[in-house]
Amino acid sequence: MLNKNCFSINTYLELEKLIRVKKNNKNKLIIHIKNYLIRGFGIEWLNTLIELVSKNYPKNNIKFYVDAGDDQGLSILILREKIHYLKLRSNKTILNKINQIAKKNKVLLNPDFNVIDLSKIKNYNRIKI
Repeated sequence: MLNKNCFSINTYLELEKLIRVKKNNKNKLIIHIKNYLIRGFGIEWLNTLIELVSKNYPKNNIKFYVDAGDDQGLSILILREKIHYLKLRSNKTILNKINQIAKKNKVLLNPDFNVIDLSKIKNYNRIKI
């Protein structure tokens, strides 16, 4: 599998700027949601963000990559949302069990992405998507 780029956001405004910069609507845009955002705001915030993006930008192909950290309970709650990729750090047996749940929900567990942090980038026009 080729290493794909995924973009880590901190605010909804960063996501909107990134979507405006993206020229081709057919290419996938993978958005990385950090662990501390989910722990701080909760699962409802994630669900609202996903619904808001799909409502405002229905023609864009946007997928979500969520970091659950090492919290297995949080990862099971996140799997119920409309995400596409999940990152989880744990031992083999727990990863195998959560991978079975992820397959039922059509979520890929621990994919290999290059995460680009948008808070460190000033000029979004230089980003190649």
